[in-house]
Amino acid sequence: MEKFVVGKLSKEERKAFYQSKYDYYRAFNLCMAIVAVAAYLSYFFTDCGIFGRFAYETLLPRVIILIPFISYMVMQKKIKDYRIMVPLTYLLIHCIIWCTDWATYLLPDRQHAISGMIIMNLIFVCAGFAAPFSYSIVGHCLLIADIALANLFIHYDNLDMMYMFNIPAVIAVCVMHNMMQRVYLEQYITKDKLEKLVVHDQLTDMFNRNKMKEISDAMTGQLIFEPELNVSMLLIDIDYFKKVNDEYGHEAGDKVLVHLAQLLKGSVRATDYVIRWGGEEFLIVMPGCDSDQAMRIAEKIREKVEQSNNGICKMTISIGVALYHGGDYHDTIKNADEAMYQAKAAGRNKVVLYETAN
Repeated sequence: MEKFVVGKLSKEERKAFYQSKYDYYRAFNLCMAIVAVAAYLSYFFTDCGIFGRFAYETLLPRVIILIPFISYMVMQKKIKDYRIMVPLTYLLIHCIIWCTDWATYLLPDRQHAISGMIIMNLIFVCAGFAAPFSYSIVGHCLLIADIALANLFIHYDNLDMMYMFNIPAVIAVCVMHNMMQRVYLEQYITKDKLEKLVVHDQLTDMFNRNKMKEISDAMTGQLIFEPELNVSMLLIDIDYFKKVNDEYGHEAGDKVLVHLAQLLKGSVRATDYVIRWGGEEFLIVMPGCDSDQAMRIAEKIREKVEQSNNGICKMTISIGVALYHGGDYHDTIKNADEAMYQAKAAGRNKVVLYETAN
């Protein structure tokens, strides 16, 4: 059984995983912050009960939490990066603790402090859903430091009990967060594999036709790139590929396809999309590339393929090039297809631009 461990991920993979985890629990995290602040504000009425009157002494310590809370709400609308928002979430929680200590200092009866810590531990449990495990450890362990700091001026009568309750609670919550992160990692990797299968061709490991659905509007077929951006398409077909399968077998044909796919991938930019369009046909979508640039690249690919050694047989390709003019991308593929067949009609092993194909 495969073991899922965050430490096995690369730096970029970990960043993507933690961002995915935060994005998934972001709404829950926000609700937790709102509920935590609302609950803290409601304790003003408890203060009034303890004093037996309007507790004007603790009014400022209670309402001042609205300043960091409003700032947090503004920032969470503008910032999506977990590396910023998760620490800010923990900072807000600690602000609640500090304000609670302030209010507790002003209360005539402090015997309910442990009860308040139970609630704070529950808040830390909720905060850990969206947080990386390392953030959770630091954010929650600082609760012990908060208790030690608060005791300098509150002088808890039951300080030993505070530590005896909260230290095991912190350890238990951290262990739980580690287990939760492992579970989410398993789901994340499984989901990533399934998504890759949906848009990748299993033989060549290039994109399949479904990739076009991701980069186009489902209703209109219009590509999602910036309107002013030139987009060219190359439709590539292996010349006489049927003979390869007939003479050398389908396994050899598969090796030729894999060889061509890797050659195409290595001949284009990281921003281009290499798609196995079907059988021995490949489509390359090139954002930010006009027809002149596309023709130069296509010619280099044609030469590279002709000179390459796939270990089976000599191979050539015919390429049709077409510039995307907006609207349904299928029209551009049809244009590239027409240009490609013009290249085949002209003797194969050629590159033809659609505008000059007729």
